[in-house]
Amino acid sequence: MKNTHKDDSYTLSETEKKMLALLVKGASSKKIAQSLGYKDGTARVYLSALYKHIGVANKTSAVTWYIARQSNENVSPNWTQSLPELPADSFGERAIRTNLLSSLGIMEIFLGPHNKMWEVANRLNATTGDTDAGSNNRIRGQSRKLWCALLAGDFAKGKMEFDQGRLSDLFVESPSDAVVLASLVILGGYTSSGKRALTAMPQKKSATIGLTHDERRALLAMADATEGQNEHALGALHHLTANAKTRPTFRHLVMVALFHIYKMRGDVDRAYAIADAIWAEAESIRQQLTALGNHPLPVESRLPEPPEFPKATLNAYLEKLQS
Repeated sequence: MKNTHKDDSYTLSETEKKMLALLVKGASSKKIAQSLGYKDGTARVYLSALYKHIGVANKTSAVTWYIARQSNENVSPNWTQSLPELPADSFGERAIRTNLLSSLGIMEIFLGPHNKMWEVANRLNATTGDTDAGSNNRIRGQSRKLWCALLAGDFAKGKMEFDQGRLSDLFVESPSDAVVLASLVILGGYTSSGKRALTAMPQKKSATIGLTHDERRALLAMADATEGQNEHALGALHHLTANAKTRPTFRHLVMVALFHIYKMRGDVDRAYAIADAIWAEAESIRQQLTALGNHPLPVESRLPEPPEFPKATLNAYLEKLQS
């Protein structure tokens, strides 16, 4: 759906509020239909109309729009009053109790820089004569380590890499990966190092290496949100996740940052909602790859065929085990 406008002042109907509250809890369109007494098709039509009214493209953007609206209005979310508590085995609850990395498990390969979608595209490029495939894989390995540290909330890992001078190397090789490292430092509360990181990474101008406008804005907002409890900074981060022009991998980064900020603030409800939206992003990419004929996860599991052994030797060994 084309994102035609963005209306933060749109007055929500009671039904739309209920739909958004259910979306925040991770409910599917089928679950929403059951909760509101609609047929599945009717619920999908109402959801589509809701997305159009508030100027977003999908479920994830609708969730972040609603959370940002509640935050900007400085109103405590009311969905916890009208809906049952999340089950103890829900993804959001586990992410709060442990961390995003362990909760996502294998699904983390679909998120962040150099994810599975990138890997598939890179493999296709390699078959058409891309001589930089080896270099790309090296950079990917470095990037994924930092990304996993961010998912796990291992901010000390970022500080160590920053102290070892890794930021400048990353900034030259892959500025977007340098943003991940800077995010680790900023979200970890290393104020002095965070300021030095921002100073060391100028904004991109013309053909020069540098941060995009959105990357720099996101890092500044992260710093404001963690250091000064700035509510407007949270609104800026939510705006970046809801913007239809935001690159998916960059959106993943901002969503993870929001999760950590809300978790550090003890705002469990919003952290739950962000975690569920992160899972939805991973599942969406998995489905896209599957639709393209690429099955990144095994469709079925079975034991490999046993190797060939001389029957007489095998029987002798089995008898020995029993003796």
